[in-house]
Amino acid sequence: MVWLRRDDQEDRELRWLSPFGTASRNAGGRRLPEAEDALRTVFQRDRDRILHCSAFRRLQHKTQVVAAFEGDHFRSRMTHTLEVSQMARGAARALRLNDDLAEAIALAHDLGHPPFGHVGEEALDEAMQAHGGFRHNAQGARVVDTLEARYGHDCGLNLTLALRRSLLKGRIPDGFPLSADLRALRERREPVPIEAHLVDLCDKIAYLAHDLDDGLRAGMFTADEAAELRLWRTAHAAAGTGNRQRVVSELTSLLIHDLVEHADVALAAAVASAQPPRLSHGDAMTVQSAEVLEFLRARFYKSERVLAVMNDGAARIRQLFTRLLDAPGELPEPFRARIAGDGLERTICDYIAGMTDRYLHRATA
Repeated sequence: MVWLRRDDQEDRELRWLSPFGTASRNAGGRRLPEAEDALRTVFQRDRDRILHCSAFRRLQHKTQVVAAFEGDHFRSRMTHTLEVSQMARGAARALRLNDDLAEAIALAHDLGHPPFGHVGEEALDEAMQAHGGFRHNAQGARVVDTLEARYGHDCGLNLTLALRRSLLKGRIPDGFPLSADLRALRERREPVPIEAHLVDLCDKIAYLAHDLDDGLRAGMFTADEAAELRLWRTAHAAAGTGNRQRVVSELTSLLIHDLVEHADVALAAAVASAQPPRLSHGDAMTVQSAEVLEFLRARFYKSERVLAVMNDGAARIRQLFTRLLDAPGELPEPFRARIAGDGLERTICDYIAGMTDRYLHRATA
């Protein structure tokens, strides 16, 4: 027999993973017990369920920075997610962490993002201040636990505990409705898998690199202006050409290689000291990536062109939220059925958060 069964893959994980990697056999189970798959590990099944869910498909029409409807070649929330997953999988494999778990976390990490990016998130959080608030990471957990009702039960996608708790890295508003087991983990301050920290760092690498690329493509700044950045100049020299895409590719490689190099040192030190590792870039790369972020904030994220579209989207979210409070009968039937259990405000929030940019435009036309 030459094909790898699930238990063969699990045995290989135990032999190959770093002491800090999350083995599939340590996934923490599912809320609703299921028979194991003959071929796939639990994290591979988590990944596949995320890829096939409706919330993932909607990411293709949600804004990253340049509005999804402004052009076919700018990143959407989906293409950003795919870039993060590719980086996370490669970095996890290089560090002997669980690359299947890292890929699954990356694919799920933005499922809770509303239309129009962070300004949409702020608009919903403002509307929900008296009702548990809103954050896209917490909403992502809510999507996979509750809102993606694909399988005829009340457990959403019924993902593993390791994957679900990885989505809660970062701040969660007081009173946000989490599943009972996730709430208990938060209260006990249980650590998230190390793969979740790695995905966080790959997320930043992805948006720094592709936002430089999209900003240049959109004419928000020039290559000469980008050359003010030390990291851009280093990447330009490594590329040996001024071609934008080659320079961005080299810049991405510089960030990933630096992360893997310094994470490897941190993991080795943690094994020796028996202390939890802290993954990070080296000091020099941390400073240079911060310079890129400040440049993007000034030249791209806060540009009049971007803010005009984003602020219009946020205004539409506020308008629709107010309208649905007064006329909840406009909600689709599946959402109306949730009002009794979740409350009107949370139901409206869930409905709007799941919208794409263009669906929000049609709903508020």
